[in-house]
Amino acid sequence: MKTWEELNLITSIRKRTGHHNHGLLRGIGDDTAVVRKPVRENLLYTVDSIVDGIHFLGELNLWESAGKRAIGAATSDIAAMGGVPQYALLSMFLPRSFPGQHIDAFLRGFLTRTRSYGMSLIGGNITTMNGNFAADTVVIGRTQQGIFVGRNGARIGDVVCMAGVTGEAMAGLDLLKSGQKNRYPGLVRRYLEPAPMLRESLRIVRGMSPHAMIDVSDGLLQDLMHIAEESGVGVKLDLDCVPVSRAAEQTARLMNKSPYDYILTGGDDYVLVFTVPENRFKARVDGTRIYALGRVTRTRGIRFYKNGKKTDLNLKQFGYTHR
Repeated sequence: MKTWEELNLITSIRKRTGHHNHGLLRGIGDDTAVVRKPVRENLLYTVDSIVDGIHFLGELNLWESAGKRAIGAATSDIAAMGGVPQYALLSMFLPRSFPGQHIDAFLRGFLTRTRSYGMSLIGGNITTMNGNFAADTVVIGRTQQGIFVGRNGARIGDVVCMAGVTGEAMAGLDLLKSGQKNRYPGLVRRYLEPAPMLRESLRIVRGMSPHAMIDVSDGLLQDLMHIAEESGVGVKLDLDCVPVSRAAEQTARLMNKSPYDYILTGGDDYVLVFTVPENRFKARVDGTRIYALGRVTRTRGIRFYKNGKKTDLNLKQFGYTHR
């Protein structure tokens, strides 16, 4: 089984990164990339990590999917700011006897998605380690000067909105782990091939002027809590308004779970949750369905309502924890 060699691997990566953003002055080949400074724009920087056995299942030979997940997760953070991704840096931590075909599959997934997002891979690092494969992805993006959306702008009375449906990725993961991937292949694809809402983000920012926004990577409730805590507010969540995928609901029954385990606390959906003033709410933005989930309140925390009445949910956790 062929394993990797650092110089050959770097040469291979350089040959495969033919797409270059016109602002790139120096990319792979030097120790430091050089890009042209944009005029009248803000630069966005984010980093995300992926570790075999924690963020994906290498044992199921999902290496191409892992590459897509690595770039998709980091790029989704740019979407959550209302930005446009431009450049990526990739650092891979490889076991000494790691099979070369796994690296090739990972890079194939990573670079396929990078190109489809209009981005350039401009550098990174490769090192050996003891333990499982891991990778860090840095993404650099841009917005027009002064136009970006953080987590800390939610205002009392705002409508809590969501573009997309949660729960399908975690339902797909359960199907994969239980050997039932052919039962609902669409759910499995949602887990294997996460897609950041890049175009939708720009349309939402232009069409609805959100006060706060975040992507759902760690679960709807946990990411909503990030908005609430950073904004110093609370959320009244109407459970009757949270969309439920029929396939995810049926998978929950199959796995002896509640659908809430998927739609409220499951992660890896990468849909957008945001708050807008009532007079800016739209049920659709350029074809994207927008769900109104509740309201921003003065009272801190998240309170649940069903059939117009306050209710309690006995949830084991609010979402994914990094440990």
